[in-house]
Amino acid sequence: MTMKRWIKEIPIKKLVKMLIFISIANLPFLTITENIGIDTFIDSFENPDYYFSIENEFFGSKTSNDNYIIIQKSSHPDFELKEKDLILFFNDDGDLVYNTINGITKICGINKYSIGDENTLGKSIYRDQIVGKVIKNIDNNIWNLISVKIWEASINNLNIELLIPD
Repeated sequence: MTMKRWIKEIPIKKLVKMLIFISIANLPFLTITENIGIDTFIDSFENPDYYFSIENEFFGSKTSNDNYIIIQKSSHPDFELKEKDLILFFNDDGDLVYNTINGITKICGINKYSIGDENTLGKSIYRDQIVGKVIKNIDNNIWNLISVKIWEASINNLNIELLIPD
């Protein structure tokens, strides 16, 4: 059966239903791609162990309209930190917190990161304390939350290598 003949035999209603289904099934992925960027989205499927999301309420949300934060783990092979990055780390009390890097100094080959705002100025942490950096704060709406959950379930349960032929 030729391709033209096969296409002619498909009823228009079935074709429209199939296109609508494909569009709806891909909307969460399009939404998360818009939020985190295409490079991070693809990398999250290639390296699912290096990304996760966490509820911002866990930290006593710094802003009222953010519900989830997407984290790239510090164990990621391409993990880099620079000033103004928002990082997730263990503070001196062992609590998991996040804050902004204000400066980076190197002492004997070891990076020391100055963190905080005017209230915590002067505090420093080391690379071993850092869990990861915040890739994106996701706005608090139902569609974004659904998209984050589907993305997180997909990166942990799908293997991109199975979809790409050798």
